Amino acid sequence: MLPHVQQLLTDLVRTPSLVCTVSRDGAVSELFLDGAPQKVEFADSWATVEFSGWHIHVDLSTVAQVRFAEAPGHDDSVSAFITFDDSQGKSVLRFYFPHPSHSYKTYTAEELALFGQFREQYEKRLETGN
Repeated sequence: MLPHVQQLLTDLVRTPSLVCTVSRDGAVSELFLDGAPQKVEFADSWATVEFSGWHIHVDLSTVAQVRFAEAPGHDDSVSAFITFDDSQGKSVLRFYFPHPSHSYKTYTAEELALFGQFREQYEKRLETGN
């Protein structure tokens, strides 16, 4: 599964306007993908992702499952996201697909199509490992 998780992570961080959240033990960091990453690197199970104003290091061996989800968001809106979860079902990384404005309650067809493309390309691969 690790090679598919690495490729998915690479494709997500190269997709403009997504929001990546890193969430562990009572803290959440929201990282805006605003341009091309300066670096995406893998060393064994560790990934390094660098943008101009931030970077993360994440041990992808902690990722037990990748889920493609749509769930209620703030103010009766809907959020579409891909979450990299650990063995306890807690999010390690989560990538939210963008709305043109936070005031929108639903996604446009084009925005949902982008989410659907990721789901179609990766969901079966990650489940079967092929």
